[in-house]
Amino acid sequence: MKFAFNIESKLWKFFDYAGDLVILNLLFVLTSLPVVTIGASITAMDAVLFKMKEKRTDDVRREYFREWKANFKNSTIIWLFLLSFVIFCAMNFQMAAQAEPEHRTKIFLTIGAALPVIVMTALYSFAMLARFENDLIATVSKAFFIGVMSLPYTIVVLLILTASALASIQTYAAMLAAASVWLLIGFSGIGCLCCEMYYRAFRRFTLEKDLSQDTLDAEMYALRERCQRQKKAGKG
Repeated sequence: MKFAFNIESKLWKFFDYAGDLVILNLLFVLTSLPVVTIGASITAMDAVLFKMKEKRTDDVRREYFREWKANFKNSTIIWLFLLSFVIFCAMNFQMAAQAEPEHRTKIFLTIGAALPVIVMTALYSFAMLARFENDLIATVSKAFFIGVMSLPYTIVVLLILTASALASIQTYAAMLAAASVWLLIGFSGIGCLCCEMYYRAFRRFTLEKDLSQDTLDAEMYALRERCQRQKKAGKG
């Protein structure tokens, strides 16, 4: 019983973390309602999740709106491009359904190859805006590079998003249950899993000197430097 009422216990820390995810999810849903603001909402959510991972945030609401405003312009540009591309793909799918079989196959293959790349670049761009300070072109180009070079993490992110979407539309009952979960903690929960993959991908390409002091994860870099020294010693 003492364990249950100890605010320093793992149980209380879990409830505190889950509560922050619920608050974060609600903020994401509310700020995404205009649709055009979804990019800024994703970036703000990623930024808060990164800080929660590093235990650097005390007020989820304040941090969320600060990041939302700071990254609104670049996030919105990237989001509108992604949204336009998705609409373009949907229109081409409709055209392909009426086209001849050989043309239909080419259209499907082209869209099937391009869509994951565009989605990957956009997702990593949002995460990079949340984590680093770069201009728009540098953010997108680095996001594409890191996404490709960190393919295992990228595949996990895409699988998480695809599986969660498919699981939500299996049956009418599943759609009702999924709607409740998405509104309560779904977006922030999925975002938490994806941010773990982004975090691991970023640390492969980020030097300690490239991060400001407030985003520095000393333990992470100490571990990476120790692994690098061990590799060099092994080769020697």
